[in-house]
Amino acid sequence: APEGEETSRRFRIHFFLDDQPLSPWHDVPLKNSDGSYNFICEIPKWTRKKFEIATGEAMNPIKQDVKNGVLREYKWGDMLFNYGAFPQTWEDPKVVSEETGCPGDNDPIDVIELGTRQRPTGSITRVKIVG
Repeated sequence: APEGEETSRRFRIHFFLDDQPLSPWHDVPLKNSDGSYNFICEIPKWTRKKFEIATGEAMNPIKQDVKNGVLREYKWGDMLFNYGAFPQTWEDPKVVSEETGCPGDNDPIDVIELGTRQRPTGSITRVKIVG
């Protein structure tokens, strides 16, 4: 459920189940019984606003990222895929990945969804891992 004006730093997308608040990060299961995973869309394909799960806020709504007091947008063109995160995951900044040589970013694991449809910000989609 959206709150605030979309073009403001106060804009949030909150999650509810049966009128009860829900954290997309902590309450949505990572994996489903059919072996698929849940993808939470933060940035729909063909858009530029850099939305993210607000890991430091109660119930972890989705908000637009802010840098130096300005709402962030990608400047190199629209996203060519739906971008988001896997729930119930976290990249530890104290752990350096053997594959990349980089530490975690203190956020849920980043995911790109390569389907043909544009997914709305805050949508939860069943996906399978291809790589």
